[in-house]
Amino acid sequence: MFYVKLAIIYVIIWWVLFFMALPIGVKQSVKIIPGQDLGAPEKPRLWIKFFIVSILAFIATMIAHLIITGNLLNINVQ
Repeated sequence: MFYVKLAIIYVIIWWVLFFMALPIGVKQSVKIIPGQDLGAPEKPRLWIKFFIVSILAFIATMIAHLIITGNLLNINVQ
């Protein structure tokens, strides 16, 4: 059950960080193709954001794990 809790914390942190990282470095497309959305980014670089967010989420999950297991917030965890 411990690993399931860590996985859930990781997924929540990952999604929050991913949505925060999406607008970083996005430039509007200069070449407009007919039928293309005007707000579509030219190079969103999703793979780079995916890997960076994955690493940051892992680090944040380990920090959260240390806070929870170290009882730094004085929470009674069963």
